[in-house]
Amino acid sequence: MTRRAVSIAVTINLVGMFVTILGAEQIVGSLAARILSSSGLSPFAATSANLVAQTIQPLDVLVVQANTNTLLSHYISLACALSLKKFISRLDPPSTEEKRRLRIK
Repeated sequence: MTRRAVSIAVTINLVGMFVTILGAEQIVGSLAARILSSSGLSPFAATSANLVAQTIQPLDVLVVQANTNTLLSHYISLACALSLKKFISRLDPPSTEEKRRLRIK
């Protein structure tokens, strides 16, 4: 039962890390587009009102920081789950009876 719970935890952490990485790519891409359009490389950002709306705000930096913290928390949780799985395997190796029971089901 404990092994299954640890395996589920590892799977959930991997999915969470994948989604967080996709979110980070989207956030960084939108910030890069803002920087490039505000530096005059885009012909569509000609007005000054649009220029003010396109600048990077301090809140944007906090969003990137929050995403990085989420990624770090998934990584730490994954490392703990994998070390727990290794500890459980070393402490209580699977018996042949358990293998037979899993094959029957």
